[in-house]
Amino acid sequence: MDITTVNDRHLYSATVRLRDPERPGGSVELAGRVVRFGPPGWLTVAEGPGQGQPIRLFPTGQVLAVTELDEVDHPDRPVDG
Repeated sequence: MDITTVNDRHLYSATVRLRDPERPGGSVELAGRVVRFGPPGWLTVAEGPGQGQPIRLFPTGQVLAVTELDEVDHPDRPVDG
């Protein structure tokens, strides 16, 4: 599945920092990911914008930070739309 099928209007490139389930108090950083805020209570994260990229959902309680947020360009959508 291409992440744009989830919602092509609100996709961002970002770095995501999550709680590390293997180490209490530790964190894992996922740089250069494509994210979508949703469905409610979840953060949708893909390794990239192209076809076939793995998509994972993380509960917002596991998310420590979302930084370097920038809109992802979508080739099928006008720049101002």
